[in-house]
Amino acid sequence: MNSEIEKFEKEGFIEPFKIINNDDCKKILYDSYIPRKYYTWAKSIHEKSIEVKELATNSGILNKIRKIIGDDILLWGSCFIKQEPGNQHSWHCDLEYENWDGITIWIGLKNLNKKTELSLITHTHTIDTFPQKLSEKNIDLNNNNEVLYEAKKINPHCELKTFILNEGEAIIWSGRVWHKTENLSQKPRESIILQYSTPNNIIKIPEKYDYKNMRWLNNSPP
Repeated sequence: MNSEIEKFEKEGFIEPFKIINNDDCKKILYDSYIPRKYYTWAKSIHEKSIEVKELATNSGILNKIRKIIGDDILLWGSCFIKQEPGNQHSWHCDLEYENWDGITIWIGLKNLNKKTELSLITHTHTIDTFPQKLSEKNIDLNNNNEVLYEAKKINPHCELKTFILNEGEAIIWSGRVWHKTENLSQKPRESIILQYSTPNNIIKIPEKYDYKNMRWLNNSPP
């Protein structure tokens, strides 16, 4: 078996890899200004952006995805993420993945450096709970040691991995992998996520994000 895929199945992620150049990053970011009202929901910028659609069907990305989920691939989510200076996105999983299986690709686009770390905890894709639920135990979801300790109580093989990506680099993880980002620099850090599943999953649009009581719209994502 391919060593990358063995790593993904065992640890839940594939190491960062270069996928596009800086000029491509700028072209893609230009489409982040498409008004929200023109696409169906927050994670469907690929409806209106040719650049995002081309990125999502990039052969370098699709070749890796095929090895993980096969040839029948559904892009259900795409979303620009602008993280302001001093901001942390605490330990979490995207709540959609509590309802279906899939993978996320995170791609850095602008102002990435050693102060814009991305972290994940390996093996957490095998854990049947989400970091958001740890808040009920008064766990600080910004505290790496506390969250890692809770993960290790469930699976002792869990390890904290921290990455410093450059513009145009991507990282792939299982949808259920616990992850966190921060921006301790002086400029906004910009990235995009692409989210894929197989069509045999029932994909829905969240009406309300609440780990205790997710609510869904009747219409399917584009």
